[in-house]
Amino acid sequence: MKAPVRPLLLATLACVLAACSTPDTVMENGAIALYGNTVTLRVPGSPNAVIGADGTLTVDGKPVPATPAQRVLLAQYNQSVQDVRRTGLAMGKAGIGMAAKAITAAASSSSGNAGKAADAGADQMKTLSLDICRDTAAIKAAQDQLAMQLAAFKPYAAIVGATSVTDCMNDAKS
Repeated sequence: MKAPVRPLLLATLACVLAACSTPDTVMENGAIALYGNTVTLRVPGSPNAVIGADGTLTVDGKPVPATPAQRVLLAQYNQSVQDVRRTGLAMGKAGIGMAAKAITAAASSSSGNAGKAADAGADQMKTLSLDICRDTAAIKAAQDQLAMQLAAFKPYAAIVGATSVTDCMNDAKS
């Protein structure tokens, strides 16, 4: 009886360990990754930078000294990435809710209610999309200020471009 349990436990452990390195959120083609409450920045040719929720910055595993004002900006950057994640989760829940309402309406043959539910869901998704764009704009604003104030942050200054924000806004509004 013990023999079949052991491979199952080993497989479960392998899955859990593999999940430990999976980011909660990825943005800008993988250049920004959220792991729990820390943000990792990746730029080709530069070491990884990690921003803690408390505004600490490490580059290549080494702490970077920062003024209190810079720490506030780093914490804002981190918070905005976390906000993108929260809004993305809300969008997923809203999408599931829309699907459930559509299935219920289809099963009850009440197409009028299905249309109203779809319109309400679409409005909610549009609002949430705009929230993600605003959060992306906040990341860009913190990024731009950090690039001017903190030399160690300069290699990561172009992760979120102006077109990322404008494209997001245009897509969310259409």
